[in-house]
Amino acid sequence: MPENRPRYVIDRPAYNLPDFDREFDKKSRQLPVGEKLKKPFRCSVKRLKGLLFRHLPVLSWLPKYKVKENLLHDVFSGVSAGTIQVPQGMAFALLANLPPVNGLYSSFFPLIPYFFMGTTPQIVLGTFAVLSFMVGTACLRLAPESDFSHFNATLNATIVDTDRMDEVRLGISGTLACLTGIIQISLSFMQIGFVAIYLSDSFIRGFLTAASLHFLTSMLKFIFGVKVSPHSGPLAIIYRLIDIVRSLPDTNVASLVFALVSIVVLIVVKELNARYHHKLPFLIPVEFIVVVVATAISGPLHLPETYNMDIVGLIPLGFPAPILPTVSQWEELLSTAFSLAIMGYIINLAISRILATKHGYDVDANQEMLALGCSNFFGSFFKIQVTCCALCVTKAVNTAGGKSQVSGYVMMVVMVTLLALGVYLRPLPKSVLGALIVVNLKPPLLQLSDPYYLWKKNKLDCCVWVVTFLSTFLLGLPYGVAVGVGFSFLVVIFRTQLRNGSALVQIEATDIYKNPKVYSKGMSVKGVKILNYCSPLYFANAEIFRQRVIKKTGLDPGKHILARQKLLEKKQKEKAKQEKKDKETISQLELQKDFGLKDDRLPISFVNPGFSDIELAQEMPEPELPFHTLILDLAGVCFIDLMGIKVLIKMNSSYSMLGMKLYLANIQGKILHDFSHLLALQNSCHGNREQDIYSH
Repeated sequence: MPENRPRYVIDRPAYNLPDFDREFDKKSRQLPVGEKLKKPFRCSVKRLKGLLFRHLPVLSWLPKYKVKENLLHDVFSGVSAGTIQVPQGMAFALLANLPPVNGLYSSFFPLIPYFFMGTTPQIVLGTFAVLSFMVGTACLRLAPESDFSHFNATLNATIVDTDRMDEVRLGISGTLACLTGIIQISLSFMQIGFVAIYLSDSFIRGFLTAASLHFLTSMLKFIFGVKVSPHSGPLAIIYRLIDIVRSLPDTNVASLVFALVSIVVLIVVKELNARYHHKLPFLIPVEFIVVVVATAISGPLHLPETYNMDIVGLIPLGFPAPILPTVSQWEELLSTAFSLAIMGYIINLAISRILATKHGYDVDANQEMLALGCSNFFGSFFKIQVTCCALCVTKAVNTAGGKSQVSGYVMMVVMVTLLALGVYLRPLPKSVLGALIVVNLKPPLLQLSDPYYLWKKNKLDCCVWVVTFLSTFLLGLPYGVAVGVGFSFLVVIFRTQLRNGSALVQIEATDIYKNPKVYSKGMSVKGVKILNYCSPLYFANAEIFRQRVIKKTGLDPGKHILARQKLLEKKQKEKAKQEKKDKETISQLELQKDFGLKDDRLPISFVNPGFSDIELAQEMPEPELPFHTLILDLAGVCFIDLMGIKVLIKMNSSYSMLGMKLYLANIQGKILHDFSHLLALQNSCHGNREQDIYSH
């Protein structure tokens, strides 16, 4: 041991908790129930102003906006983002089984409320692949293509009324966005923004990886230019792949060439953007360039007509007239809307926190959910699909140096300009938009290797990833979310029941106590067992906790008491048998006296008939107990319920019957408060008073 190591000596009295609280005048931190109820409803100018500035952050940052320093960056980033958002929005509309123009609406209208209510300056709302696919699944379920098909005898073919189908699906998309927005707004007012912490990174990555495979298979029909029947529900991805493989002989070569060339160009330029982004003043808008070039080649050469290619078609000028949501469809869309609300919020919050860490500001989780909900609710009247953070567009804004939501308004101006030119995008092949989506799936598809690394780091996290991935891949996105979340909760419960305690011994020449399996220079205190526990103590693990204490101490008080009772019963039976024998001996002596026989010898089996149970117990050989005191270190217990209290009371009673003492040490203040109230409730329910074991 180094000689220059500092040493310390502490000399203080030993306290139990009630004496400590009494001596040092513990304060009561409880508010009367009336005060608790009044506090949320109190109103003042200061409180009103605080609420206004909290729910409308624009009132805080806009008056302080530095035009000379920030305007140029916002304009530059807005123009860059607008050129990316237009082709990406049109591409994701295909995932949602909606006309391409819906992607433009969904990228425009949500930006208006978010400008006033958003807390993340660099976030740009728009379409996101996962949400688009879930919207598309709902549209297929409620408005299948078969409902709009009829047989044309003149053409001897089945004709689909595309215009009517698109109109109905746009209505479903708007209704779904409205319901999703209402759910998000409700959750924000209930302060349930923290719900995102219950979804682990393993769950999110597994879900997104499986979802990306769904997107990939959905885009293959556009890339190969084949007709495939739509599928939804469990195993839809399998049926979709089978149909695509069967349709490969009918591949449209022109569509495939456009897609392959677009994929190569997109990958090369995106890699250059990623490698040299610190040297470029802005990211190269390769998506916009590919769309423009593909349209310029396809249109003048009349390739769609020549090779029968599937194209974007006419994009109407202007904006749609507002519509009202179809409330009668809410019951059918409720489960999908709830999944969209949670998933969209999680994606938005995750990106917001990354940007907040990078730029040094705070993100209000509940306010973000409120802003997102209002954006979806407002946009729903204009037939948008459910939106959240548009990842590629947000990245473009951040790279170009965007400073505030002003960049979003600049992007809106760019989009309006491009929308006016949308008539020229009519000959754009849909295979090009499919290529845009496929290239954007590269990051989640690379996560297929996650299980290999997760298994080495944490096997339970790996199980969450695998279960979420398989359920999402085979059952579909809505069911995948439900199964993944349910399994994640089971894993959390399971973690509270695994290796959460250990025995402690004193390290030589110190007052430090450590696990003897970790440190070799430790010694046990004679007659004392010390255990620590690092988990909540509640109904799911209370009995496991008791069994673990028994295993670590090597003594089951219940069995020991039972063995003592059996031994006492055995002695009592032997005593009763002996008494019976003694009575027979006494009867023989009396008989001898009656006949005048004399024998001074007493029977050797004679015993005192007045021998008591107490004397019997005192003569019983008492088994030696391995310890006389048990100390439970509960510093790691962050929560305890009534079941946990009952187990501790039961343990204390059992050890007391054996003449042993049980002490609870290092109880957290909040746990002690809950312990006291739950113990009082236990006593009032049963009408008795158990020993306050925490006061030892």
